[in-house]
Amino acid sequence: MSSDWDEIKRLAADFQKAQLSTSLQRLSERNCIEVVRLLIEKQLIQVIFTNDGKEYLTQEHLEQEIKDELYLRGGRVNLVELAAALNVDFGKVENAAKQVCADEPDIKFLLGQLIDKSYTLRLATEINQKLTQLGEIDVGKLTVTYDLPADFLLNDVVLKNLNRSIHAKQDQANASVFFTRSYIDRSKAKIRGALAAITKPTPLSAILNLTGVPERLLYMVLNEVSSLGTVTARSPAGQYVPHIYSRMQARWVNDFYQLNGYLMHESVANLGVSDVKAFVQNQLPGEKMVALKKCLIGNKLIEQVKASLEECIATSSYLDVSTILPSALTDEDVDEIVAHVLTPAMRRQTFVFGSVILTVNFMDEAVKPCHELVNEHAKRAVESGTYQKYMAEKMMKHQDVDPGGAADEGRADKREERRKKAAGGKGGGGTQGRETKTKSTKKHNRGNRGNVSDSDDEQDSVIGRGGTAGGKKSGKEPHLELITSKEIAKVVEKALDEEGLGSLSKDVANHYFPILSKQALVKAHELYELSLQKNNQNRRQTHASIQEKLNTLYNDIRLYEKGLKLFSDDVQNQLLKYLLKSLGTDICNELCLYVAAESNLNTNYGDSLTVEQRIKISSACDSEYREALQALNKLLGSSETVDAFLEATERAMQTCSMMLKKVDKKKDRTLILGHKHGLLEQLANCTDPALVLHLTVLIVFTISTQTMLHASGRHVSAILNFLQPSLSGEHSKLFNTYHDLVLKLLSTESAADQSKANVEDITKQLDELTPLVKDIAHNFKKAGVTTVE
Repeated sequence: MSSDWDEIKRLAADFQKAQLSTSLQRLSERNCIEVVRLLIEKQLIQVIFTNDGKEYLTQEHLEQEIKDELYLRGGRVNLVELAAALNVDFGKVENAAKQVCADEPDIKFLLGQLIDKSYTLRLATEINQKLTQLGEIDVGKLTVTYDLPADFLLNDVVLKNLNRSIHAKQDQANASVFFTRSYIDRSKAKIRGALAAITKPTPLSAILNLTGVPERLLYMVLNEVSSLGTVTARSPAGQYVPHIYSRMQARWVNDFYQLNGYLMHESVANLGVSDVKAFVQNQLPGEKMVALKKCLIGNKLIEQVKASLEECIATSSYLDVSTILPSALTDEDVDEIVAHVLTPAMRRQTFVFGSVILTVNFMDEAVKPCHELVNEHAKRAVESGTYQKYMAEKMMKHQDVDPGGAADEGRADKREERRKKAAGGKGGGGTQGRETKTKSTKKHNRGNRGNVSDSDDEQDSVIGRGGTAGGKKSGKEPHLELITSKEIAKVVEKALDEEGLGSLSKDVANHYFPILSKQALVKAHELYELSLQKNNQNRRQTHASIQEKLNTLYNDIRLYEKGLKLFSDDVQNQLLKYLLKSLGTDICNELCLYVAAESNLNTNYGDSLTVEQRIKISSACDSEYREALQALNKLLGSSETVDAFLEATERAMQTCSMMLKKVDKKKDRTLILGHKHGLLEQLANCTDPALVLHLTVLIVFTISTQTMLHASGRHVSAILNFLQPSLSGEHSKLFNTYHDLVLKLLSTESAADQSKANVEDITKQLDELTPLVKDIAHNFKKAGVTTVE
């Protein structure tokens, strides 16, 4: 093989010699191509063709060209660029490059690039220049600058040339960071200056932004200058707390406490103290302090408040704690101090309203005028019946018996027994045998009755809500307020204003309201008991007087009935209606008012009741009165006979435990005579012509018939017609003339177009005839007797 190679070399030398010789001895280009092709086919030589196929070269020549190109490019070349420059296939170039690296140890094949030692030396020099400029480099950042792996730069460039061409110090915490000594000294100087200038807690991030040094250098310097301050956390979120600030905190706390005797949590926390209580205890270890919610109070202030409070109790006055304590304390702080100072014994002698402490004696003096107000309201409630209604509702609430059951049956039995007594009497049986006694010892229990009132305003303002009606139970207890907190406040405010405490009047009133309300109820109950005793004493007298009045009205109606029966039916009906409308209404009114009082209903009515008021009373009264009273009211407005009305009156009186006196016909004559004399007395003092005629006609009727008549002025004509047979011609003429003149006078007074002269003329004639008419009434004698069996 070596001989063949020697032969090839000899031929090549000959070939070259021939090429360099004259044209007669040189081979043409085509002959050269043929010769080379023949050698390649016989595998006598190995060549590498270029990409365009026009040229070829051997492996050794390719490697040499790669080295030459690497040198020309400064010791670093990319294989892609190298293949393009040599015009050789990339695979051939890559294989040749790997062979070159294997043959040359100083040449590195890295990420498709060839790098020789000269380049690494030059790169180290550049890095050293950067270090000199910046003072610090990071290998990680160099990878971006030089487009080389970090491991290569660190191990083959920096570390190999460290302390040779690269003069720097490697960071112990981060091996990829290198910095110069001068940079370290400069950064430390910046950090020391910044830390020395800081006088309050400062975030480490602010220090880093201010100095512009790396974070690792800051922590390194902080370890060296620990005498200047401390760090809360080794991170940008941490804070640097200088020792001068801690000393300032301690000095401020001591000075403020010695001057004021207290410390506010918020103020100490604003100094940067997280645990205020522990910090204060460390700074003031020998002080006795009371820890409140928002502040710490020294024992001196507490003792001062105690002394003032003891003096306040001893002098029976008041104390405003806020005037003793610092104004910076909040209301909550003051409340806590008061709660801490007050002992159980002090609490029994004082009342606390915010920051003001009032002694019991002081408040009693201020509230003393309210006791008179309590007595007045209690008296008013009993007199108006309000307290009685409250008692009735309360009894209704707690009763266990159904009002419609056994209670009604018991009342019915008692009512029946009472009727038997009233009907029996001392004179025997029948409705005409009446007992003459007038007293009644019956006491009605009204506790379970419903309430009826026309005064809604009074009921809403005084009686509490939650009352019951009809005996039904409700879930709410009846409530009665006899005095309001506003009334108490108005009275108390006068006494408190003298001491400048008027703003506490509402609080004091709210405190005493339950006490005074209870006292008012107790006083009202006492007055109620006294009123019951008085009512029991006066009940018999009241009952007797009403009974006597009803007996009188009953007899008057009975006697008047005899007179009206003498007339014709049409006139008799008119007189009957007038009789029931006047005297019958009086009977109904008396019975309704009596029943309303017995049933504890509202009695704020006048002596004259309307139809609606009578219906209301008869519907709302106790069941024992209801039926009889409703029947009486019904007959009053109907056209029934007098007998039916008198029977209904008798039943109603029996229901009310009232008895009718026995009819004594011997006394009827005396009553008629007394009635006549009463009319004559009225006539003697009368000057009105119409009334003179009315009274004269009634007197003449009474004398002529020996009966009584109850009639109005409109019935005068009918009575005159009835009396014509009993009158002489002269008297009849005089009455008719006088009657006509009265009618003319009344008609002229109502007519506006009548002349004044006509009125005066009629009045003059009446004045002349009036004495004659009165004389007839005084001197009239019965010509013939017309009586009623």
